[in-house]
This record gives sequence, structure tokens and C-alpha cells, in this order.
Amino acid sequence: MEEFSLIEDLAAAMKLKLDATTNKKKVVALYAFNSTGKTRLSNILNGPEGETDGDSEDSEKASLCYNVFLEDMFQWDNESYVLSFDQNSWIGKLITEQGLEDNIADSFNEIVDSKVEPSFDFSRGEVTFNIVSGDDASATNIKISRGEESVFIWSFFYAILKTAIEALNTDEAHRTTSVFNNLKYIIIDDPVSSIDDTKIITIAIKLIKIIKANENNSVKFFITTHHALFYNVLVNSFNGDGECNFKSYSLLKDNHILKLSKQGDAPFSYHLLVKEIIQNAITNDSMERYHFNLFRNLLEKTSNFLGYNNWSDCISGDNKQKFTRLLNLYSHSRISDLESRQLSSEDKTLLRETFNTFITDFKWN
Repeated sequence: MEEFSLIEDLAAAMKLKLDATTNKKKVVALYAFNSTGKTRLSNILNGPEGETDGDSEDSEKASLCYNVFLEDMFQWDNESYVLSFDQNSWIGKLITEQGLEDNIADSFNEIVDSKVEPSFDFSRGEVTFNIVSGDDASATNIKISRGEESVFIWSFFYAILKTAIEALNTDEAHRTTSVFNNLKYIIIDDPVSSIDDTKIITIAIKLIKIIKANENNSVKFFITTHHALFYNVLVNSFNGDGECNFKSYSLLKDNHILKLSKQGDAPFSYHLLVKEIIQNAITNDSMERYHFNLFRNLLEKTSNFLGYNNWSDCISGDNKQKFTRLLNLYSHSRISDLESRQLSSEDKTLLRETFNTFITDFKWN
């Protein structure tokens, strides 16, 4: 296990691992809970190298990064049912220049597996969504779910990623774009927010396929996630792949110390890890807001395993309603890394008592 007091030191260590000399495809997967700094880590690794050449579509990019800040380039209008994006960004210009709208739509439809189809207006930087069924069920300009919005934004990035890999697999003199001539890092942070498990598996498989299609071994892939299923699909696909130099890690935060562990071929027992982290925080009185998120994950896994209708069915005691309301409040955060993490003594007591009752009720000890 490696320990770091600063996220910058962790980033430097991960970069050394990515830059290790190898003649194989270099892929690193990192499992980390929310609030451990995944987004900051991806930004540091993307860092100035990804920005030194400006925002022009003709500038060569040293890194290509998917994270919550890329997601924030897209804004959903709940009144007009329009998803807008910056058509003047290098990404928007590249999509237009390369004519990638059909690729985006195909990827979106493959993942959501529905009759919803996006319609692009690049002059305004807008996307609308329609149901094309050829009967009375057809509809135009519909509202999509948060999960469908996440899938669409990922499909937007995936089209760029696919274009980058295809360009790097082609002799430089015959590439359709020079943007990726100097590409060194592809960084992907949690592309599965608000997406159900079936779609997560599809996204993982498509990502694995494009990584394995890469023939330019100077490009390194760094993938982080808080989702155990997505992580396990990656690990199971790349472990033992003779063409890849694949490393998998888990990242924990304990009293503000970042602990990096190599996973190797060991089974990944998500629920036991969550339980241990929460118990340690309670024992050391170091509970923070993200421990509520971890407890919710554990409740969801338990309720699914036992066939309960709702994770709240696993909570008992007089404070059930109060705790459920607080848990919902703390679990709906867009960028939890940047929020205040401190808990009041009342919230700490509520978490401690509810968690201990849960452990007793379901005989975890």
C-alpha cells in the first residue's frame, strides 16, 4: 500500500505508473469512492499538458479527458427540452468538422436501446430528442431522463475518442485530423453517473473494445470509477490480456490520508470494503458527508441481495424517517469532491446509531 497526504503527490505517482516503459497497451483502472478526489486527480493528470495548445480545433492535444467538467459543458433546459453545448469549443468544432453526429446518435441508441433519437442544430449548439416509431407513439422535442442525458454526453465523448483512436491507427500523412497527433493520455473519470447496470455494462464493453482497437502504444489510458460493476467489467476484461500492460488499484481516504492499494487478481469485495471504511470512521470519530453515500451504497446492495423493494427497508428504529431524508440529501451531489464535508455532532450520532443497528439487524458481525 502506498500513502499520500496530497492529491498532487498521488497524481505524480499515477503518472509514473502510466509512463512506465512497455511495448504493450498501457491501461490503469482505479476504483475510488466519491469524495476521495477522483475528479481532482483526473484534472491534475489532464493538467496543463492538455491545454497548452489552446482551444482551437487545429491544436494538437496531449490529453483527452472525460470528467464532470466536460459534462458541465452541456446544459439541459427544462422549459424548452433542449440540451445545449458550446459549439465554439474545440470539441464542438471537431464534431462538426468530422461529421460525427451520426456516430453520436448510433452510440446513444446502442446504449439506451430505445426509439429516442437526437437531432442536432450545430449553428445554435443545441440537441433535441424525438421518438421515431412510425405510429401514434411518435413524438418530437421530448424530455429525456437524467440517465439518458448522461449516456448522450458520454456518446458525444465516445465519438471523439473513437475518432482519436482511428486517427492514431492511421499513418500521419493520411489522417483526417491532426488534433490527436501528440496525444499521450486518455483520462476517463466515472462515465456512468445515473445510469442503470445494463447500460453500464454496454458502456464498459464499448470502451474496452475501443481501447483494444488502439494500435498506438504511446497512448496511455487512465480510468477511474466509483461503480463496482463498471470496475469489475474492466478488470475481468483486461486481466490476462497479453496485449495489455494492465494495472488495477483501489483508493481509500483515511483521516485525510490517501491510501492506494494494488488490486491484482484478488476478488473485489465491494460491500466488505464499504463496511470497513464506515466502521473505521465511526471508531475514529472521523465521519464526513461521503460516509452517508457509502452507507447508502451498502444499503442498496443489501436490499437487492435480499429482494427488498427499497433500500430504506433495511433501516429500522425511531429515526428511520429522519435518517432517510438526510441520506437522500447527502447522496444527491454533482461534485461532492468540492463540497463541505463536515458533519454536525447530531448527524454523526444519527449515522453511528443507524449504522450499528443495521449491522446488528443483518448479522454482519
